[in-house]
Amino acid sequence: MVPRTWLRVLVAGVAVLGLAGCSKADRAVHGAPRCPEGPAAQPAPRQVPPGVAWAWASMNGAPAGSRAEGAVPGWTDVVSVADGRWTTVAVRADGTVWSYGTNIGGSLGQGSYERHYRAEPRRVPGIDDARTVHSSGPTFYVVRRDGTVTAWGDDRFLVNGGKREGYNGVPTPQRVPGLEDIVSMGPGSLNAFALRSDGRVRGWGINLTDVLGDVDGTRLTTIDGVGGVVDVASAGGAVVALKADGRVCAWGNNAHGLLGTEPRGGQSGRPVRVPGLTDVVQVAGGDNVAYALDRDGVVRAWGRGVGGTLGDGDTSDHSSTAPVRVAGLPGIRRIAASGLTGLAIDSKGGLWGWGSGLGLGERAGGDADRPVRIPLPGPALDLSGTHVILDPAPPEDATGGTPFQDTTP
Repeated sequence: MVPRTWLRVLVAGVAVLGLAGCSKADRAVHGAPRCPEGPAAQPAPRQVPPGVAWAWASMNGAPAGSRAEGAVPGWTDVVSVADGRWTTVAVRADGTVWSYGTNIGGSLGQGSYERHYRAEPRRVPGIDDARTVHSSGPTFYVVRRDGTVTAWGDDRFLVNGGKREGYNGVPTPQRVPGLEDIVSMGPGSLNAFALRSDGRVRGWGINLTDVLGDVDGTRLTTIDGVGGVVDVASAGGAVVALKADGRVCAWGNNAHGLLGTEPRGGQSGRPVRVPGLTDVVQVAGGDNVAYALDRDGVVRAWGRGVGGTLGDGDTSDHSSTAPVRVAGLPGIRRIAASGLTGLAIDSKGGLWGWGSGLGLGERAGGDADRPVRIPLPGPALDLSGTHVILDPAPPEDATGGTPFQDTTP
């Protein structure tokens, strides 16, 4: 294998020769506009009022006959939730962390590798100062009030900050080394990204598509070329970051157009600006698809559209480098993604989903190529996969009635 340092020399040599050996896609990525410096940023942790955790579909691995929908027992004061599809973890208002579902390599955080299903949540030991929880499948990360990150679960490599050590999972929480001043995270399946309070992005894990930048190794590093970030999300082979001025940058693989550059293909460890996105307030990422929410409540999608993930009415395996509006949504205030599914909460707390997976096909009669309404008993405050946090006591409107009216058939 040729060392990456020699690869950089070879690439530089090709550049001197006018990029003669590069494809059109490589040249397009090379010439894409750099991520603008923009204003400095001081991102703060998102504050979610305590609410009731509600599952709107069953999790993977749940035994036949187990609860598929309803309130999660005891989770009445939840401020953050992370659905890993097999295991779900929540942070309660008192800073404690709780888990339930199927234990995959230690994903319940209860000290056992043995695979088993737990229907009733149990407290994850050793944490009483949690702010938020994030997941990459059966691996979980808790951002604590002091800005450090504690993790556990199936992927020891990611829990150890990209250090290749052992093969088993980590069944009890341990600190991710080297992370400080963290306010939020955007982990992926092969790597993880953390947002610092100074607007810088830290990353670690597998770097096959240059998502860690043009660096050697897998260890924790700061992503060069992007600052002033207020939100970050892994989108499979690429990473998307929201700048404080409402613009979006991306880096990594452009095979599905996530860098917003035509023709598709090539990759870049240097963050570039995604054209066509302004006044964005949040980003989210799924399996090689990304979403952006702007201040007018409009959701746009780009990347791989298989199974309806772009919400454009097309379920074929196609891609878009240009962010396209997800049609059929009302005004939205929060977005999320899970695999090949896009999710959104509207301004009244209604839940919407599109794409394939998470049981949406049963509601749409196939892949949901357009957004479908998911019925809930109350307005949603936040979401992750098949779990939402519901407002426990929605205020009355001016007519004395309840403002949340779910009329989904």
